[in-house]
Amino acid sequence: MSEQITHAADIQVVTLKVGGQLFAIDLSVVDDVFKPERFTKIPAARAEIAGILNLRGRIIVAIHTDRLLGLSSGKMDVVGRQMVNIKYLNESYGLLADSVGDVMSLNGADINPNPINLDGNLAKYSQGILRFDDELMVVLKAEEMIAQVLEQDAA
Repeated sequence: MSEQITHAADIQVVTLKVGGQLFAIDLSVVDDVFKPERFTKIPAARAEIAGILNLRGRIIVAIHTDRLLGLSSGKMDVVGRQMVNIKYLNESYGLLADSVGDVMSLNGADINPNPINLDGNLAKYSQGILRFDDELMVVLKAEEMIAQVLEQDAA
């Protein structure tokens, strides 16, 4: 699992927006980015699990990223949103996003520790933050987010 970024090495991230907040996920854990065309809801699944879908023969569990992070995106449908596909424990999981942006190179030294006033639910999945002139970007621990959903599902 990822730890807080404390080194000065460059990392590449893919940016995404969820609930109006800018996030980044380390590109090394991203398998694919796409827009789901259809999916199947899973009866009695946790609120964070939107359903499953088939992408080129791979079954992907779609996760409501906004619900997991305690954010409100206002978009409940899976179809029409974008998805960042993460491979975790040889399975595919899709983190739903309102939009997916660019791939960026970040210097680890520019990423600050979480501020003490960062929402606790968000801080749990944050490796750190990067401040821009008009925005704050939270670097997410995508694998820990998926592990949390699986852990809660098994309980």
